[in-house]
Amino acid sequence: MELTEIKYLGIDIGGAHLKYIGINKKKEIKLINYIPYKIWLSSNQLEKNLKNLSKKIKSNETICGITMSAELCDIFPDRENGVKELIRLCRILEFNKLYYTYKKSIFSEDPKASEIMSMNWHSIGRLCEKRIKDSIIVDFGSTTTDFICIKNFKFINKYFTDFSRLNNHELLYTGVSRTPIFSLLKNIIINKKNYNLIPEYFSDMSDVYRIIKMLNRNIDLDDTRDGRGKSQIASKIRVCRNFGFDYDKSKNNIVEKICKKLCDSQLTEIKNNLNTLKLKYELPNNTKIVLSGIGQNILHEFLTKKNIKVLKLHEILKIKNKNNATNHAPALSIALLLSEVT
Repeated sequence: MELTEIKYLGIDIGGAHLKYIGINKKKEIKLINYIPYKIWLSSNQLEKNLKNLSKKIKSNETICGITMSAELCDIFPDRENGVKELIRLCRILEFNKLYYTYKKSIFSEDPKASEIMSMNWHSIGRLCEKRIKDSIIVDFGSTTTDFICIKNFKFINKYFTDFSRLNNHELLYTGVSRTPIFSLLKNIIINKKNYNLIPEYFSDMSDVYRIIKMLNRNIDLDDTRDGRGKSQIASKIRVCRNFGFDYDKSKNNIVEKICKKLCDSQLTEIKNNLNTLKLKYELPNNTKIVLSGIGQNILHEFLTKKNIKVLKLHEILKIKNKNNATNHAPALSIALLLSEVT
């Protein structure tokens, strides 16, 4: 099916997923896609997906904005060469205009590599800074959690590289699906018994959230660690392997308790990081916590139980969250920003 009504298209090229959202002239969402791929093995699949997208949108009027974090993948010798290769691949896209998110402003047609690498979170801040006075936006994704701070209608994040953001509470490398569980805790104590984790890639947080029934199928796209199924039992087998024992039905209770502890550890880290940023930037007590990303529903439930008032990004943007468009907040933000500044 060809799409001729897409006026503004936002693309987020991640290391594990390609996300894009298209809107028409009325700012109505007409296209959402979330595609898994393994760019660390080969860029061929990304190239194929971009070619298909270019064929799908048959409009000479389409204006496209691109952001990326895939340059971090180890298929590239370094991040700068990664950006250059991704830009080369993006030339496949035959649209009216092609822009890249740009740390010094919003968009650039011909930026330096260092100015666009890992800027996917940046578009969220630029879109929201004039819409909300004081806020921390938490984009809880498959692999990372970004924190976007807004104070008195100004986007105030100070750091723009993965290194500086990781070391200043503006980025956590923890996500709802791809994070290995051994990265969260070294051991878990349940009923006064110690369970040490094996630091091996046997399972990840997608297994945990499947087991406690918090992972929606429409966002459960990635391969499992052992290449096997995504059933409850298959997930329990993988989690047990990380603790050095085999799964059987008698282990159901302990496995579920382990998963709840892992979930609580991850989400508590995010909550604590919010408090750190509030103090760091001297944000007022009524600062709004706004959620986006594929893990937003999980985080919403957790924070609400902690008596923390939270909103979802689609409420701030005043859009219908069609097919959970704010799951892919950078791509959505780019499309909406393009409609405002081009």
